[in-house]
Amino acid sequence: MGMELDEITYLSCTAHFGVGDNWATLYDIESDVKKQGHATKLLTEAKAYYESQGKSFGGSVALNSTMRRIYKKLGIKEWT
Repeated sequence: MGMELDEITYLSCTAHFGVGDNWATLYDIESDVKKQGHATKLLTEAKAYYESQGKSFGGSVALNSTMRRIYKKLGIKEWT
């Protein structure tokens, strides 16, 4: 059972998002090539896409300082 997730890819990066009627949440993100901006670009575009649909956009708790920095840089709400 469980929830179906949207999968979005950009270059070396893949992310999964849970989506409801009025929200979208980043569940996980993985990049095969670090420090090239792939995750930042993917999240920038995903945030714009979901917000254009009137959804509140956020992410699961950041598991490291890099993810927390990206959240802050892009204005992504960290659900705690």
